[in-house]
Amino acid sequence: MQQDYDSSASGYLMDSFEGISRKFTDVTIFNTSDVNIVAKAKRYGRWWLLKGLNKQVANETAYIQRLRKELELLMQLEHPFVVSTVGLEMVEDFGYCIVMEYVEGTTLKEWLKENHACKDRKRIAIQLAEAVNYIHSKGIVHRDLKPENIIVTKNSTSVKLIDFGFADTCSYAILKQPAGTPQYMSPEQMQTSVADVRNDIYSLGVVYGKMNLGYGFKHIIQRCLKPIELRYRNVSELLDAISKRDKIKTVFAWVVVVLLVVATAFIFIAQSLRINELRQQLSSNKLQQMGVHDTVSSLNARLERVSAAHMELLQKKQAQEAERMRVENAIKNGKNVINNAIKSAGVMHHLDTLKSFDNLNMEIFKRIHESSAAYNRYLTKISGKFSEKEMAEITNALVVYDGNLITKLMKRYNQLKNDYDKTVMQGN
Repeated sequence: MQQDYDSSASGYLMDSFEGISRKFTDVTIFNTSDVNIVAKAKRYGRWWLLKGLNKQVANETAYIQRLRKELELLMQLEHPFVVSTVGLEMVEDFGYCIVMEYVEGTTLKEWLKENHACKDRKRIAIQLAEAVNYIHSKGIVHRDLKPENIIVTKNSTSVKLIDFGFADTCSYAILKQPAGTPQYMSPEQMQTSVADVRNDIYSLGVVYGKMNLGYGFKHIIQRCLKPIELRYRNVSELLDAISKRDKIKTVFAWVVVVLLVVATAFIFIAQSLRINELRQQLSSNKLQQMGVHDTVSSLNARLERVSAAHMELLQKKQAQEAERMRVENAIKNGKNVINNAIKSAGVMHHLDTLKSFDNLNMEIFKRIHESSAAYNRYLTKISGKFSEKEMAEITNALVVYDGNLITKLMKRYNQLKNDYDKTVMQGN
């Protein structure tokens, strides 16, 4: 006989326990505008960002549609440099709110007031372009790129693109209107409601102009700010231009090194010839033997110093190559750690052998994020072996690699989920 179900086993499923609540607590309002309210709140011991409607417009259809539109756009995005979104929930005293990750950090506007190295500003600029390039690949135009909508994380290692309230895509036929912040809007964006990726490229140019990125970015910024038909056609072209600039800079550095080596060799040969000439004069004129001997000694000493400088230059070059190889090996090993973590978690096997998607989300997300935990442990393990600059480069490479891998897994998950939903609907 089948026994009655013992509900006591479900005692762990509570609204709260040991001070951790499923409800949002410690709510702190960050910003209130005529339309939106943005607040920080805690749930299950973790901080979240809530974005809802001001009570004055909470019942107006246009603003409800605008909030829903922002949610639908955000739910399509999964990238390490773009704020992640959980969904839409009813929050006490705030109504329906978009629930997003809370990013510990500061706005780019405030970050730029601090004294940061040019290489750090350039790294943040490239990450921002990668984030914009990603949302454009999803058919989304942000339309309000400005320092206030860009968060630099607390440890200054990466950016997070936020606030998609004015974002748009061609797939929406509603809420079409010019939008943005005038100081950062392209001229054509002020006149038309049609979203164009080149609107964001113009805004990127304005933001870059405030970041003091050095002379090498001058041409790139000028191209971003040109009339729409003369700008970069997409952010991929802009990233290619940055990459080419870096390659030219590297080639120039190597040319300087080669010229120094050639100049050193030339000096070495010239001094050798001079010494031989003096030695010949010494053998033919004994009366000048002492004076010539002193001259030869002086030249020999100079020759030894040139040779030592030449060897030091070669050793420095070899040391730089060795350091570069250490960083590349660390990145390669970190990628292997991520791959092994995904393999050990059995994500693909779990998906491919799946019979039902009921209550799957938490399990599959937990398995997928095993890779993040794995490479964070790996970074902690190797942190004492590398400099701060090298660790930043290794961390950034692994974050991007892990983000791309998770995106592929989520595509596979969504494909299987859609197939499963179709099968269920056909069965009904």
